[in-house]
Amino acid sequence: MDNFKENLRNRELVNIYSSLLTKTQQEILEDYFCYDLSLGEIASNRDVSRSAVEDAIKKGMKKIEGFEQELRIYEKRLKVLEITAKMRSKSENLEEIEQLERVVK
Repeated sequence: MDNFKENLRNRELVNIYSSLLTKTQQEILEDYFCYDLSLGEIASNRDVSRSAVEDAIKKGMKKIEGFEQELRIYEKRLKVLEITAKMRSKSENLEEIEQLERVVK
């Protein structure tokens, strides 16, 4: 998986599962993946070391990967979006498809 796709996937996983993490892990992962802050920027903002930030990201993502492995919310969301894209190309009733797409976003 290329770096862009991996970052996009991680951002989506953080959006889905971050509320299941500690507040600190949630904030650090959001800063890193959603706001694109560097390890140094996050460390400076929180007055901690870069290694502490890196450790929080690793531990948080390990938890998130575990949640995804069990629940498969991200995987299911991708599958639904793939199916709706196929439906969109074959269907005349776009309103129903748009409603389905809104549910999974």
